Amino acid sequence: MGTTKFIGIHQLTYDRARKEIQTGDIFFSSGDYLVSQLIRKASNSMFSHVGVLCHWNDRVVAFESVEDDGVRAVPLSHYLFNYENSKQKYNGKLFVARHEALNDPLFEKVKLSRMVGKAIDLLNCQYDKSGIAEIVARISLGIGRHKDDEQYICSEFVDECFKQLDVKFQRDAKGFIYPEHIADDANVKPLFEII
Repeated sequence: MGTTKFIGIHQLTYDRARKEIQTGDIFFSSGDYLVSQLIRKASNSMFSHVGVLCHWNDRVVAFESVEDDGVRAVPLSHYLFNYENSKQKYNGKLFVARHEALNDPLFEKVKLSRMVGKAIDLLNCQYDKSGIAEIVARISLGIGRHKDDEQYICSEFVDECFKQLDVKFQRDAKGFIYPEHIADDANVKPLFEII
């Protein structure tokens, strides 16, 4: 693993990016926080987090699963101007990509509606903290196996949303999925980095 297709893509300001973003686009982050660095190193990836974007009224909303909150919806602008209510920018880089299914002229809006509906249905589901421990054990010790449950790490949440579009992302041999699996998918095309 270790996709390089996002390296050197063009950069857009947030104001410009929000005009280009479509509902169903995927956002990836490459955080400089300690946990983010561990995730990137453990998965041999530049990415530590992944979520799904949606237009709602005049906002771009990020659906994601995070350690402290579980599945949540926050304005994407919070990453740029008020991350975790700190009045600071997210400490890292943000990228946007689009799955080819969203470009298909035969793509049904009904499926996209089901995808957003699934994201909404999963709001407040817990973050899978034991899943992270299992991933670390699998990577460092070669033990453990993924178990489906009602708790989600970020990449499991995105995978669950994309199943509504009949899209299945690759998992590793033990059933785990990381942001890198989604980023590395041949049908996921990088669009831009948000600055």
